[in-house]
Amino acid sequence: MKTLLTVFCILSSAFSFTQVSGEIINDGRKIVTTIPYTISGHQAGKFVFKITVNMDGKVTSCVLQKDESTIVSTPLMMKAKNNILTGLTFERDYAFPEFHYGYVTIEVIEHNE
Repeated sequence: MKTLLTVFCILSSAFSFTQVSGEIINDGRKIVTTIPYTISGHQAGKFVFKITVNMDGKVTSCVLQKDESTIVSTPLMMKAKNNILTGLTFERDYAFPEFHYGYVTIEVIEHNE
């Protein structure tokens, strides 16, 4: 059972790094608080956001990348954006740039009602 739990923790940790990419991850900045990288909707797809993180580790900007996103749903997009702005934080360190950039991908999973 311990082995199964260890494997699950490693896989979930690796999954979050595939959802966050760009300069911020390439520079080795760690995620302090994570968010769910999936939301449910009426059709499957993804949203890709460009984020800016300040030296305190807070996401200060979150802009939808329309050319990389596959869904056009304002309510779902706003839900994903709010999750990123209010829940995702990175390590605080003044060795990182004043404005650190990256990308967050939120997967939309189709649910049937």
